[in-house]
Amino acid sequence: MKANIKRLFCALALGTSIMAGCKKNALTVDQPSSSIRAMGDFIRNNYNLSLLAAGLQKIGFLDSLNTGTYTLFAPENSAFNAMGITRASDFDNMNTDSLRQALKYLVIPGRVYIADLPTQLDNIYTSLSGGPLYVSVTSYGNGADNYRVVINGCPVEDAPKRNIALTNGAMHLLQAIPKYFPGTIQGFLAKDTAATLFVQLLKQSRQWDSLALKGPYTVYAPTNDVMLRYGLTADSIAHIDVSRYQPIAYRIYTLGMAVHHVFSTDKSMVSVPNATVSVYGWTIMPDASLFIRPADGKTGAYGPSSVYYGDGRLSKDNLTDNGVVYHIKDLMNYPYLLPQQ
Repeated sequence: MKANIKRLFCALALGTSIMAGCKKNALTVDQPSSSIRAMGDFIRNNYNLSLLAAGLQKIGFLDSLNTGTYTLFAPENSAFNAMGITRASDFDNMNTDSLRQALKYLVIPGRVYIADLPTQLDNIYTSLSGGPLYVSVTSYGNGADNYRVVINGCPVEDAPKRNIALTNGAMHLLQAIPKYFPGTIQGFLAKDTAATLFVQLLKQSRQWDSLALKGPYTVYAPTNDVMLRYGLTADSIAHIDVSRYQPIAYRIYTLGMAVHHVFSTDKSMVSVPNATVSVYGWTIMPDASLFIRPADGKTGAYGPSSVYYGDGRLSKDNLTDNGVVYHIKDLMNYPYLLPQQ
């Protein structure tokens, strides 16, 4: 697959409302030159970007986008809605500094159109927040302007919601919000209240300390409800003797601690139809879900043949400085079927 790091979206907050009397236009491109607006004004006057506008207004950056030259990867309202954000007032209690970091993470200096992006995985662009955006481009599509593009696993919209020409830059709308959490996977998981039992399992299986190293790593974390469904309580995990099981039993969740940097969209962005990751002879195919094939080819014999990503804001493509983290809805195998031989 790939060995590189990826970043994620920390927190979003949307405070002040847009002026009530302003006219909101539908998103359009190919406007007459006399009607082309500066970036901040364009965002302010388009209803589908009203939540983005509110967030930028709260951090005092909306008008700043009228000066300088920028490219903005702009989440539509529906992308915010998918994270539970439906109105500006939803974010009154959120941390302004976190919001500032998150929204500036969507902006890169200069004017960049889709045709300017190399057709490969993980073109790295430094955002205004200082963190890298991972921009992947595939040559599928009718001409470079129609190529499939994803940002940290978040798809860019098709035309006419891309290559929006502005007086001081360009804008491409996103179907989802790229997530970046500064710090390591270990730090991310230590704060993840939905994965506390998985963290204990990582410590019991002696993988925890490695998640503070450079990596990059990709980690699939069963949530607490999954662990409890299989009787994996804090007490039972503390009594696991990992030496009694094959390494794949507990190291499958970290892909064997091998250097891998995997977004959920990577498979769809490469020309290899069955792109997989190998872990102790097993093959993992990350796609819309995880497809798992044991080393002996007996799919489904030692656990589920496919595992779905979790629900909610942290379900997938959570980028840290040393890798990517997912929540998953099932175990990836059943250790009692994998005794040490």
